[in-house]
Amino acid sequence: MKTRINTFAALLALTALSAPALAETQLENALANGAHRLTAEEVSIRLADKTVTFENANTGAKALVYYDGSNGTKLKLEDGTLLDGFYAFDLADHVCVGVYGDAPMRLRCVHVVLIDGVMHKFELDGSLRGRIIEEVSGNII
Repeated sequence: MKTRINTFAALLALTALSAPALAETQLENALANGAHRLTAEEVSIRLADKTVTFENANTGAKALVYYDGSNGTKLKLEDGTLLDGFYAFDLADHVCVGVYGDAPMRLRCVHVVLIDGVMHKFELDGSLRGRIIEEVSGNII
């Protein structure tokens, strides 16, 4: 009986030790497989004065987003809705975007990671938000 209890306790301990590996986020997995987390400066260089097509990882919905060189944004959603906003970087190199007119105003901050040359956005919890599937110089919105 004591041997069974010790064996059970050992199995519980092994399960507890392996749990963090099972709980790896999509961001951690991407970084472990060679992705590069971009700094604020790297993101700025890649996005300033460009219009990008962003594809949502969960819904497949696409939006055009123009990032001007002065931290302003223009968004065009699939249904044609146009929104003005802004972007900024926090001290941890997250890109944070806000949209004017939202009440109360909320910021959405994300990690930006380069995977095989493509920018991907990850939520702060490590889940994949989406990716940029096209970049065009200037404002085409």
